[in-house]
Amino acid sequence: MATGRTVGKFSKFQINDAGTTELRDIPVTSYGSVGLTYAEQDVTALQDAITSVFNGQGTFGVTITGPFDTTPVTSGSITTERPRLSGSHTVLEPLNGGVTPKSFGIYLGIQGDWAAGDPVFGAVGSVLVSSYTVDPAAGTYSCKLVTAGNRLISDTTPDHDPHWGTAQIDATS
Repeated sequence: MATGRTVGKFSKFQINDAGTTELRDIPVTSYGSVGLTYAEQDVTALQDAITSVFNGQGTFGVTITGPFDTTPVTSGSITTERPRLSGSHTVLEPLNGGVTPKSFGIYLGIQGDWAAGDPVFGAVGSVLVSSYTVDPAAGTYSCKLVTAGNRLISDTTPDHDPHWGTAQIDATS
């Protein structure tokens, strides 16, 4: 684990493909904002002079974009490795509109390829692809990931909610 600032070339994105529980590296050129947003619940009493709030439930959604690519799938990279890219279209198109939650990770390598201890945002079996579009003229795709709402009520495993961490995401979903 390194410390300090980083640049986008040291980030990588992984998601389960449709047929297996293995994570695949997908080429990404831009991420939307990454993280959780919490709704503010107003708890101000009528006599309070200052508005008071508490955080409600968190929400997550991110849109990624990258080059349209039909390369066959390959095993995803592990810590300290450069991404082993699978085709964006090959992996993402079959996931669009699916109902099976997928594991994903957005890895931010600090001053080098991602290593254990560097930041990662993701979760096991937690997201769905709600939109996948292609811009043929530009040769790019756009894909929106959202938190899956079809997990079992009894599933209270913290790893199944998107969160920040420093360990590689488990591919099981």
